[in-house]
Amino acid sequence: MKSNDTQWFAKKEAVHSMFPYLLTSWCLRHFPRFFTNFIVWCASLFYFIFDKRARSAAIQYQKILKEFNPSLKIKPLRQLVSFALSLVEKIDCWTNSKNPIPFENICLHDDDVQELISQLNEKRGAFIFISHLGNFEILRSLATAHKMGVQNEVALTVISDNEISSNFSKVLQKISPQFFENTVDINEITPATMEKFMDTISRGGLVVCAGDRISKNASQRILAQNFLRTPAPFSYGAFFLALLLDAPIYFIFGFKKTNLFFSRKFEMYVRKARTEISSSRKKREESIKNLCAEYARTLEEFCKIYPYQWYNFFDFWAFPAEDSDEKNSGEKSGK
Repeated sequence: MKSNDTQWFAKKEAVHSMFPYLLTSWCLRHFPRFFTNFIVWCASLFYFIFDKRARSAAIQYQKILKEFNPSLKIKPLRQLVSFALSLVEKIDCWTNSKNPIPFENICLHDDDVQELISQLNEKRGAFIFISHLGNFEILRSLATAHKMGVQNEVALTVISDNEISSNFSKVLQKISPQFFENTVDINEITPATMEKFMDTISRGGLVVCAGDRISKNASQRILAQNFLRTPAPFSYGAFFLALLLDAPIYFIFGFKKTNLFFSRKFEMYVRKARTEISSSRKKREESIKNLCAEYARTLEEFCKIYPYQWYNFFDFWAFPAEDSDEKNSGEKSGK
């Protein structure tokens, strides 16, 4: 798929100031939740009107999803409002608001969650794939608060792109300094950080990484994978890292339970990866591709259930410019 937005992985967040985030945090601490939601709803309407890039990306995604799920109704504004409210939830998780999210409002689906909890209780670590579908931050804050039913204190190392969302990251650091204590910038991975990942796993902790974003420093090392029946670029490095750490792999998702914008009930899903991981170097590339394909299929499943909670506001299917003519050829090694 051709696009003028081929370098989307290097673009920064649409909100160019810390002020809206700080204002949201202040409102959460001093006003009823409904008031904050109303302000954010109005702001999202403003961005829908004036932010052409986000609006176009939402429409593009929903059109592609509609081909995959014909019953979907095209409603880009709903997607932007959902995103704006998800930012409120993220800030809410990391600040002392007047109305924190009650744990009983979060439904943990009994898929593979008990297996993960048992594994952590035995002090065996895992690699966690998340995404920009839904809101993982809710689960992250619950884990930090030791509310997940795990007997041990679980070490948590999160790999994120702090440069892309620099303003939002700065706000979280300001309102909750512990946010960055166990965060590694994806653009600054070194042998030392690899040791940190291995140490986290060996101590029975979790290494967490999004599989649906490409690092600007590794934009040529990608996997061409069908997503919603359309070829899309996925990060080769994320799936390679998951295999390299040699730990059980899980996919975790968090969603608002309904499409009611002001609902504060959430659904959490934990899926253990079924891809057979080979220790053979010869078969490793096949394992990486199969793991990426399983991740993409899982994303498709939840996009169909929660269509308006997709928060990648760019041309997700656009390949880096240098590889646009080769996108059906598979993994680009960058050698």
